[in-house]
Amino acid sequence: MIVKPTLEIMISTMNRSDLSFLEAMFPDMDLSSYSILIINQTKLNQDLVSTTEGIRVINSREFGLSKSRNLAIENAIGDILVVADDDIEYLPDFDKTILRAYKTYNQASLISFQFVDENDQLQKKYPKTEGYTTSTKRPLSSVEITFRRKDVKEKGIRMNENFGLGTTFPSAEEQIFKQSMLSEGLKVAFIAQTIVRHFGKTSGFNQSASGFIRAITAQKFLVYKNWTYLWLIKYVFFLYRHKYISFFEQPRAFKIGFKAINDIKSIEHES
Repeated sequence: MIVKPTLEIMISTMNRSDLSFLEAMFPDMDLSSYSILIINQTKLNQDLVSTTEGIRVINSREFGLSKSRNLAIENAIGDILVVADDDIEYLPDFDKTILRAYKTYNQASLISFQFVDENDQLQKKYPKTEGYTTSTKRPLSSVEITFRRKDVKEKGIRMNENFGLGTTFPSAEEQIFKQSMLSEGLKVAFIAQTIVRHFGKTSGFNQSASGFIRAITAQKFLVYKNWTYLWLIKYVFFLYRHKYISFFEQPRAFKIGFKAINDIKSIEHES
């Protein structure tokens, strides 16, 4: 008898006192048919409480998005975990799309999908073909990510808590997570299907923003080490060539990148 894998949605949120926000995330869907784990990082005196079967809540007084994700990983019970934020809307049959992908790519430990904006337009350029991949060139967004809990826990893979919202490097934690899986010999796949709608711009994905340049440069240092200086030259020219920054903004981008390298070096030295 083939046992169907279970899906669990891990939602990171802050300062919640009730579960009403779930209605916008799962419109016209039966919440009782899903397994949901909510990590509520809160300053409120009142904890978030769930009396709904299938919806578990952990309240935390620690802050930082990667800390939230890691707390979810430690406490998750599903076979396949879905990374979620509280400002998204799942599309009909998203769960079936995910489970079908893991049946098709049954060796994959991580599968990423697509997401659209409020006008149902893809928010970024995706690979032209789907399937197994070893590429780490294209930045991932958290709401695209699903993975097998067992594989991640057995390999001891977690989100790097120096990266992500609420840290000195406010993005790129998804890239590091994916790179860690590939480095451990796990397989990664991309599926050209949409599972979620995101409203507004995704945090940390403005390529001209100081925070993005800092984070992506520090992330590359974890892979390339001192070769990152050469990568930074090419990257700043890429930003200029694709009109993310002007000619006169290139020195600023270099300066941000150099400081990011020095900062991540200091963090690695301390650890």
